[in-house]
Formats: sequence, C-alpha cells, structure tokens
Amino acid sequence: MIVRSHFTRSRVGIAIVAVVAVVAGARVEGGRDPAERVVAESSLARLAVASVADGRLICTATGADPCPLHSAVANWLDKDRVALWEPGRQILLLDAVSPSGRPFGRIGQGSGQYMYATAVGRFEGSIAVVDLQRSKLVRYKSDGAFEREDNIPRPDANSAPGFVGSIPVLQTIHSDSDSGTARIRLQVLRTQTERSGTTVLDVPVPWLRLMSDQAIGAAPLFPASPRYALDTDESIVWTPGDVFRVQRRSFDGKVRWTLTSDRAGIPVTADDIARRRDEITRTAPQGFLKAGDLDSMTAHTAKVHPVVGGFVVEPRGRILVAGAATPSRDSVEYLVLTRDGVPTHRFALSSRAHPLLFAGDSLLVHRPTEGEPWEVRWLVLKFPQ
Repeated sequence: MIVRSHFTRSRVGIAIVAVVAVVAGARVEGGRDPAERVVAESSLARLAVASVADGRLICTATGADPCPLHSAVANWLDKDRVALWEPGRQILLLDAVSPSGRPFGRIGQGSGQYMYATAVGRFEGSIAVVDLQRSKLVRYKSDGAFEREDNIPRPDANSAPGFVGSIPVLQTIHSDSDSGTARIRLQVLRTQTERSGTTVLDVPVPWLRLMSDQAIGAAPLFPASPRYALDTDESIVWTPGDVFRVQRRSFDGKVRWTLTSDRAGIPVTADDIARRRDEITRTAPQGFLKAGDLDSMTAHTAKVHPVVGGFVVEPRGRILVAGAATPSRDSVEYLVLTRDGVPTHRFALSSRAHPLLFAGDSLLVHRPTEGEPWEVRWLVLKFPQ
C-alpha cells in the first residue's frame, strides 16, 4: 500500500550512560547527568505487577446514542470534567452530575453547531469545539448553550488542529524539500484561529517522503511512529518509537529527563504479516491498492515491531508507556513511570483496548465487549507497594 498520509519513525541509535542507583525496585543506571538514566530490560521485567479491574461503565455503543462506535477520543476539560466523543458524532460531557455522560452542544451545519468535532477543550472560560467540516471554532457555555464561533484557518491535508487539555495545538507533517524526508511538527498555539505558534517537537520520519503534500513510497506493515503527549505543566513527553527512549522536556526545549533501555521490539512473525496483509486487503478503499503494493509494504517492514506504541499522561503526574499491539498477540504490556521518569509498575491490557485517560487509580478505555459492541469504561488499577 502506498502511504497517503500519517507518519512513523524508523530505527535510531541509543546513547548508553553509566553510574548505578536503585529506585523503586528497578535497577536504574544513570549518567553523570542525573536527568539521564538507563534501565535494563531485566529490571523492567521484574517490576511489580498492578492488577486491573472493571470500574464504572460509561456507555455501550448501540449506534442509536452518542457512545463512540470505533474511534473514541477523550480530553480533560478540567480536573472534574471530561469530554468524550467520536469525530462526526455527538460529544458527551462527563462530570459528577452526569458520570455516564450527557450530550453536549448540537450536531449540524448551522451557526452554533458542529458537524465534525476533531477536538474539544477548555478555552478562555468556554468549552471550545474545533469543527474542521465548517472550519470553525465553536464555543459553548458549560451548560451547552451556544456562545460564539470564529473562523479557523483551513489546514492542509497533513495538518490537524486540536486541544491537549486546555492547550491549543497544531500537528503538521511536512518536508523541507520536494520528495524529501518527512518531519512531524507540533506547535502550541495561543488560539486555534492562529496559523502557527511555538514549536515544541520537530522530528524526522525517515521512512516517509513527501511530494508536495502527498506521501510517496511504500509504508512498512508495522511502522514505528514518533509518539508524544503534552502535560499541563508545559512539558512534552515523546519517543521515536522504534527504540525504548522516553524523554520529558519543557516547551522551551529544556530536557528534564531521558529514560532509555535495552528493551527490544517484539519479533515480527509470519503470522503477523499474514494477518496484517489480510486486514489491509479487507479495509482498504476500493481502488486504493495497486498491484505489488502489499509486497512492497512487506519488503519495507522491519524484523521487529515498534518498542513503544504510545503514551497516556496523568495531568502533572505519571506516565503510561504502551508496548506495540501485534496482530498475533492478544495483550499489550504497559509500564508506569513516575513524573520524573522512574519505572515503578507494569500491567497488561487486551490488545484491542484503547486507553484514553489516566488519573489516580483510574484508566478510561474504549474496548470491544464479548458481543462486539464497543464500550467506554473506567478501569481500576491497584498498585502493590
């Protein structure tokens, strides 16, 4: 398959530093800079295992209500309220009064409505919805009453405006030259009505090349993507994805800490390749696949899966680091890091569960049930001392 958009990252080197300390049960080797540490795979494997239990059910998707069907998104509006939605469908607002959610705002193409909510966040005292269908920033009061709307710049095909908490952001995939290596850039904005802001991440995607705004070349079957998450203390946590290297740094570029490990990616099996090829064949739009595309993708696929599959960051707190989901394994391992990047626990979730938010002992996930309708539910994590 020839890539039309999106991004990943290929293999990079890993800097090893030396000096030893023992923190929270893991053997942590740090360098002369205390902000850098290396944790051996053997130490990660010995971390205490947190238990996972079902908590409050938010909703089960029937298609007749706003419960997300396939692609749930959630964002903290503040410490007591959460916006939950699927782009193109009604937003749900979760709070103490409506813990299972209540419809928020109005779906539609008219003034004061949103047609395709790509982002929802707290902004200047309002709850703002980025509607890319109408190129509008639609603002509502807390009770859902329409307040005002503003035009937003229409992003190109490789740009996406959004919110992380109350922070307006713009993600762009770009290249400095035609047919050049792509880069992923994240900018923090003052408002979504701006076209640019402060760049907090700008990293290459070595396997991906762009011609104009179109991706060219074959994508690997299991591409390793740069992953990132923003925190409310104006810091970004990111990884190249293909090696175990996690870093937190301030928006101004100052590195707070870097954690690396010799943990390697899970080997790609023949079963993985067969299942992924079948999935692409079944789900690709008609006419999208050309002769030889799947073979080219297979040829560009690495021998191992990405090491890091993503993050979920607790506001001003801990970090969940997800391993890669693979077609032939039914679970994914998660590591829990302190705010300062020290690994403390691990646990596993179904490979089909999609974590959305994390706080305290609670993890909000979107996952299929036995009967296949998807549900949104809080899980309860219990951390042994």
